[in-house]
Amino acid sequence: MKIVKIKAYKFEELKDKAIIEALTWLDNFPLDYEDEDGSTKWEYFSDIYYQEPEYIAEHCEANEYLFNEYGNVIHHLIEK
Repeated sequence: MKIVKIKAYKFEELKDKAIIEALTWLDNFPLDYEDEDGSTKWEYFSDIYYQEPEYIAEHCEANEYLFNEYGNVIHHLIEK
């Protein structure tokens, strides 16, 4: 087995294009909710980001999501 060191970034540490890449990945798992009529709706993280960017950072931290400098998810690669 080979051990490799990778820099891991929290969502709030990402730069421009990396943020877009991370949001694209997050949009694969939209948040669902019920509206007043009882219909199920979905809210995408890319839409939330422009209204409440701090919510995205909190969501990623709560779920222990980490990214590389390009915004690709890498938390699943980390062994403790």
